[in-house]
Amino acid sequence: MRDTASEEEEIWRRLDWNDVRVFLAVAESGSLNAATRLLGMTQPTISRRMEDLEIRLGASLFRRSSRGVQLTEAGETMRDLAAGMARLGGSIVREVAGSDKTNSGRVVLAAPDGMATYVLMPALSDFQAANPEIDLVLDCGMYPGSLTAGDVDLSLEFVTDMGSDRATTPIAHLHYALYASQSYLNTYGQPKNLADIANHRMVRHSAFREQRSTWNRKAEAVRELLGVNLVTNSSAVMVEAVRNGAGIGSLPTAIYTVDQNLVMLDLEPVAHPTLWLRHHPAVVRHGRVQRVKEWLQRTFDPQRRPWFRDEFVHPSEFPKYAAPREGGEFSSGRRLA
Repeated sequence: MRDTASEEEEIWRRLDWNDVRVFLAVAESGSLNAATRLLGMTQPTISRRMEDLEIRLGASLFRRSSRGVQLTEAGETMRDLAAGMARLGGSIVREVAGSDKTNSGRVVLAAPDGMATYVLMPALSDFQAANPEIDLVLDCGMYPGSLTAGDVDLSLEFVTDMGSDRATTPIAHLHYALYASQSYLNTYGQPKNLADIANHRMVRHSAFREQRSTWNRKAEAVRELLGVNLVTNSSAVMVEAVRNGAGIGSLPTAIYTVDQNLVMLDLEPVAHPTLWLRHHPAVVRHGRVQRVKEWLQRTFDPQRRPWFRDEFVHPSEFPKYAAPREGGEFSSGRRLA
């Protein structure tokens, strides 16, 4: 019995967490090629490390085929335990690392690309000036396995599945309406009502499906009848398509701060979703993360930015509100582009 315990202790001593991390990437992605993109390593290196790991453990973890890799029973057990190790490692980082409250270091923020492009970027320079030692990593989720992959400190999300381990607070309310460029309307005419939208070219975001309870029911019914001429998973692409006359699209009224030439159609708003700020409770103990969180709260402050209020405020009313320069806003006589 002692010999078995000694053998297990020796295996544990020789077990390299980096190999476990590589194994987990292969197991979760299902192929060596996908793991190479995720980890930035070559396929021969990954293959060698997996073979070495199997030798050290004395167990076969994968069944290899032309279609990728499949986990053996031992591999499935290893995957579950390795995932637990990864979660524990993330907890250690969140609970311990950076707890000295310094306002320096890296903060990873995940945000929809439209919010990042048109709301956060105009406010970024002021944040950088006040926090020169904070390195902000902004992940818009466009490229799985990109260099920003890893533990996210803060996230801005529309999804309603909040998760039990994250603090969640509403940070803004978005009010979506139908928009078109003046050039499009000059060519195709102005829709007379929601039903008339079916006769027009449409631009749609493929992820526009969250928080269905906030949708205008009449607009939702019409949406099912629409033809679509452009579908994209990028909010920035959608904005630019509408700006350049590709069709009519559903955009938040906050777009007024970006381009006052876009025409909001004289029809009912189509949706009123909530944007959530989420994070693990422990991360805000780090001074740098708390600074980014406070910056986000200022940037989406509904008192200064009526387009983020719970109640719908028509864009024609926006100029009545004070508009400091921070955060993609406008001032009298000035148009942002």
